[in-house]
Amino acid sequence: MSRELFGIVWGMLLSSSRSEGKLLMSRQEELRGIAIALRRGSPYFSDGWNINMLQAFIRDDGCCVYCGKELLKKFGPSFEACGDHLLPKSLYPDLAENVDNLVPACIECNRMKHNYDASEGKGMEIVITERVRRGLIRKSREVIRRKKIEEGRVFQSGKAAFRRAVAQYRQY
Repeated sequence: MSRELFGIVWGMLLSSSRSEGKLLMSRQEELRGIAIALRRGSPYFSDGWNINMLQAFIRDDGCCVYCGKELLKKFGPSFEACGDHLLPKSLYPDLAENVDNLVPACIECNRMKHNYDASEGKGMEIVITERVRRGLIRKSREVIRRKKIEEGRVFQSGKAAFRRAVAQYRQY
């Protein structure tokens, strides 16, 4: 979402709240309100976007929380955005729709992280505050970084073996 659109939606919500004399909403309620307004105001976001994941994308500025890649930069067959569960939904199904457990991720980081559990099995015991969320992201980032290095080595080795196989075939 462009910062301009975000500002417009945010302004509409704030002026609406003030004009009706409402008390300031909690941060989570504000985020949900912004996501709902975005869905109503933009055909692109009106269908196919899970409202909780949309909130996560807004909160994290539409960037992969692991590598920083801007995810809504372009549209097309190579669309690179997906949602991720900080604490894997395969291990913590009760947290699958919890906005605090959802983050935007690029396809590559999402694949690398896979079912990594940054909470080390304590996911049901923790409350995902912003501080905890940042810590889980930091731990996941490190695991992803190490996996990328290892997969790069494996790829280079595989690429060399492939080239040798092609050369061998061409000899016949």
